[in-house]
Amino acid sequence: MMRCCNKIMGKCLVGIFLFISTGCEKAFDVKHPASDPVAVFDEFWNVLDQHYSLFSIKSINWADEYAVYRVKVNNNTSSDSLFRVLTQMSATLKDGHVTLFTARDTFTYIGFFTDYPANFNYNNILHNYLNDVYKVNGPLIYKQVDNIGYIYYSSFAYGVADADIDNTLNDLSHTKGLIIDVRNNTGGNVLNADKIFSRFITQKMLVKYEKIKKGTGHNDFYDPEPHYVSPAGKAYTNPVVVLTNRHCFSACNDFVLYMSQLSNVKIVGDRTGGGGSVPYNYLLSNGWKFQYSATITLSPQKEPIESGIVPDQYIQISQTDDNNGKDPIIENAFAYLN
Repeated sequence: MMRCCNKIMGKCLVGIFLFISTGCEKAFDVKHPASDPVAVFDEFWNVLDQHYSLFSIKSINWADEYAVYRVKVNNNTSSDSLFRVLTQMSATLKDGHVTLFTARDTFTYIGFFTDYPANFNYNNILHNYLNDVYKVNGPLIYKQVDNIGYIYYSSFAYGVADADIDNTLNDLSHTKGLIIDVRNNTGGNVLNADKIFSRFITQKMLVKYEKIKKGTGHNDFYDPEPHYVSPAGKAYTNPVVVLTNRHCFSACNDFVLYMSQLSNVKIVGDRTGGGGSVPYNYLLSNGWKFQYSATITLSPQKEPIESGIVPDQYIQISQTDDNNGKDPIIENAFAYLN
């Protein structure tokens, strides 16, 4: 799970599994205290208190969380216990962009998808709907099924070249409609979302806004910055269905937002998992690293997308259907496009 962004107030590319010594952990100047457990706890809490972007959206009283968890730490607290306390406090944010890394352990909040039906089985797609025969262009798996095109993109972390997209859409250019399956795609580089979306528009479009913090208060933000995508390549303008589930997070969440604004596109499946922010990294004084949400992503209507994108049609895959190799979500898409 990660979400990278290029030019937002000089922000750098960041990711859950990537920490760059000259990167976002130096995005602000914080004096590092001693590395005793109490100091590290206070450092962790204060960095989030001053720079985390979603307190108001999530209606979280961070001072209350300090009161609950600070009493669990003293100067004799072991590293394992400190890690456990910090992750418990982090979990109250219910944010998949909040992560904590030590030399031995990693915490990432995954409740945005684990508490919901999977609504996806990759093997069922390959065996029962693609008949184990498909084409590949870079990270894109695709096939024409009768008069309908199908594309699966598993992660926006996998770089997609212009040629990958253009060759795929050229192969599918004569189809009656297109299915884009981004289920279980937990994000990556948002520039890949922009690049793919650019093949579905014929004019420059406002796709979102980004709010960036300008101070340490929970509501200290600059005015929202608009983000536009311009068309590139030959546009596919026939009907499109985008398949989603709760595993769609971060850059994938952005992509679904983009596509949902097109009149020829229908979103089918479950609400996406959210992740409506750009993450920053920070290096704690004891050497642990953590990541947190540092911006607020808004729709073109300036509504937060942290809680996910609502589909045009909710469809769930029951355990019985899954056991029988059936996927009602993709079947609905084929039926709609036919």
